[in-house]
Amino acid sequence: MSIESSSSVQALSAFGVALDATAHNIANVSTGNYQPLRAEFADGPGGQGVQVAAVNRAGSGAESVGPGATGAGASEGPGAGLQGVSSLLGQGNGVDIATEMVGLMQIERAYSANAKVISTVEQTTGRVMDLIA
Repeated sequence: MSIESSSSVQALSAFGVALDATAHNIANVSTGNYQPLRAEFADGPGGQGVQVAAVNRAGSGAESVGPGATGAGASEGPGAGLQGVSSLLGQGNGVDIATEMVGLMQIERAYSANAKVISTVEQTTGRVMDLIA
């Protein structure tokens, strides 16, 4: 297996872990006090490819800010009636469904690109083998 193909296989594995973490977050979007999972990537062995360094929970000290915030002071002023909607969207427990969906799209694109590299390497190797034989 070539270096490009090996690195892409590593990437597919790492993106699979990230996809699992994202799916877990989306499944728990309405679970109270749930802290989302985040996959952290690192360089693969010898600086080639990518691997999962760790899967961690988001920090419990994180505050929600911006529209739909449910932290301290969120029950006052304009938009206070939107707290129920915020909790349905998961913003009350640390899961932001919009962020998770963007993450899913990024993982999909990266997974696709690496799968294409593997396919191209296999096709090229097959053609070279046909020329040799």
